Amino acid sequence: MRVYRSIMAGCVTAALALGCCGCASETASAPESDSAPAASSASASGESAASSAAAEGDESAAASQASASDGASSLGDAPTTPDEAYVEVSWLKDHADEVVVLDARSSADFMTQHIPGAVNLHWTDVSNVVEVQQGEPGWAELLDAKTLAGSISRLGIDNTKPVVVYTDTTDGWGEDGRMYWTLREAGVTDVRLLSGGWTQWLYQQGEHASGLDGVDQDAIAQVDTAFVKENADTAVIVDARAPEEFAGETTMGEVRVGRIPGAVSVPYVDLVNEDGTMKTADELDQLLADAQVAKDDQVIVYCTGGVRAAAVAEALVGAGYTDVSVYTAGYSEWAGDPANKVEVG
Repeated sequence: MRVYRSIMAGCVTAALALGCCGCASETASAPESDSAPAASSASASGESAASSAAAEGDESAAASQASASDGASSLGDAPTTPDEAYVEVSWLKDHADEVVVLDARSSADFMTQHIPGAVNLHWTDVSNVVEVQQGEPGWAELLDAKTLAGSISRLGIDNTKPVVVYTDTTDGWGEDGRMYWTLREAGVTDVRLLSGGWTQWLYQQGEHASGLDGVDQDAIAQVDTAFVKENADTAVIVDARAPEEFAGETTMGEVRVGRIPGAVSVPYVDLVNEDGTMKTADELDQLLADAQVAKDDQVIVYCTGGVRAAAVAEALVGAGYTDVSVYTAGYSEWAGDPANKVEVG
């Protein structure tokens, strides 16, 4: 079975990289679609890399086009066909500091072990597999070139260095070939493929790095609605939203206007100076003192969905507050339950 998958992976790689249709049945086969749901944490998130890239697409695409005019890198002319693009493990070891290494495997595989310094992008991160279901028109198609450029640029790929793509060639489905094609579609001029991929990297005693260990490194706890209710009488509840949201004059999509009863207003915008810099610790102390928040208080910070709240919470910890937590679901969840009272005015 392993040999069969290896042969299939090579076939898919060639088909995707060369743009031929001789292996169309493999690229549409059930095992590949099976890998799609678990392959990409970015695709599964509420705000996908593709949607967040759309606003930046024009600028990113323009940068790619400007850089593309160079046509060659310090490592020689960019390969013009996939056949010319393969590099050996020894070559990558010698030129590791001169290239961007892209791991085309799933995020789970990447987090387990990867080539040191590599960035991770799976084909499902930049393909239409979320908005469109398998079997519907357009499923698995590449996103448009401008959106691709925005997503890829954020990985540090900007046509100033060649990109070397690798996957697990003995236990994969040719993701490196798909990514080669994707990068080229996005305007990347110099793309190389690591011959033998991850398997050869390990076989030739290439160094490898592990992903994050999943151990919480932050002093700020994430709390839920039940925790807020249990501690409402003893904790200081800080509302990090804008004053008009706090007063119940407007919402950011919550089903009811208002605030959590007893909350005090410390808007995130008040932490930032007109020039965009953060206020000093002394200024933060005065801001919190005006809101009657003391450094030894238990503080729970919330906003609409934990974004502004997290920023305020980190600022508080930096200023010396020691018991700070974030109500991540925030006023969106609180207002969504009719049983929860709200205040306005």
